[in-house]
Amino acid sequence: MTCRYELHNLLKEERLSGASLLTFANKQDIQGALSPDEIAKVLNLEAMDNSRHWRIVGCSAYTGDGLLEGFDWLVQDVAS
Repeated sequence: MTCRYELHNLLKEERLSGASLLTFANKQDIQGALSPDEIAKVLNLEAMDNSRHWRIVGCSAYTGDGLLEGFDWLVQDVAS
């Protein structure tokens, strides 16, 4: 999968070492949308080393659900 390949190559960049990765899984209000767990599997995020902090948050840009949760996680992760 091209997206997975490009993401893993990008995250190997030395200048991004230690950077947090927040992914919003948009359109969760639409039936058939991939769940955050399914997206993590497709992107093979479990294969990343444990030094990388990442999270996929289900959201809906239409309703706003999940957006604050994602940004809260990012702020807390960067602060720690």
